[in-house]
Amino acid sequence: MSARVIEVTVLSPGGDVLGKWMGTPTNSLWRARGQTPHLTVHGAARPCERHGEGWALRLREGERIPKNNARTRL
Repeated sequence: MSARVIEVTVLSPGGDVLGKWMGTPTNSLWRARGQTPHLTVHGAARPCERHGEGWALRLREGERIPKNNARTRL
């Protein structure tokens, strides 16, 4: 079973909005289990955080915004 693609807001380490990104959560049952979605960024699965009505991915120091690839398109 694969998870649906979600759109997240990308935040800088300081909390500034850098843009939007679409990715497929690695924990496919995150909604059913009431968990936070985890996205793979630069080879590591990282948890998202709540941001307004949706989810946000906070980058670490020195990281760049991940690029969308063909597999994550709606």
